[in-house]
Amino acid sequence: MFRQHAVQSPEGELLCAPDELVIRSRRKGDVHVVKLVGELDKDSAPSFEAELKRVEATDAREIIVDLGGLTFIGSDGLKVVIHASTRSRADGNRLLLVRGSDEVQSTFETYGLLSRLPFDDDRELRTPAYGDPPRAHIVVSRPVHEWAGGGR
Repeated sequence: MFRQHAVQSPEGELLCAPDELVIRSRRKGDVHVVKLVGELDKDSAPSFEAELKRVEATDAREIIVDLGGLTFIGSDGLKVVIHASTRSRADGNRLLLVRGSDEVQSTFETYGLLSRLPFDDDRELRTPAYGDPPRAHIVVSRPVHEWAGGGR
């Protein structure tokens, strides 16, 4: 069986259960952004909760959890978000959630949580600590010199 572990990368990313969840945690000014990429399940939820509690212990005015990179959220991940929201209400409502994929959002909807959690529908993928989202992704499936007309 796979033994869960967490590794801190030099860039400040907390990697949990490799290929399962990446937690990118960065602060810019008085805003701290925690971006999740991958699957938030029973194995990765404890590391996410530990990172959230670490961020909550700082003087950040606003804590943004960006769910946009999640491909799955399980009941343990939902519990972490619910508990963080409860703590936030007692601490100045610092927590904001950026919507996830349709699949992730439907999980929140199934459990009746959309109206109970602090989703910021206006923020989408633009968060202060990460800057503007990329404008385009370019995938080249053949050598560039052929694509550019050099391989004729």
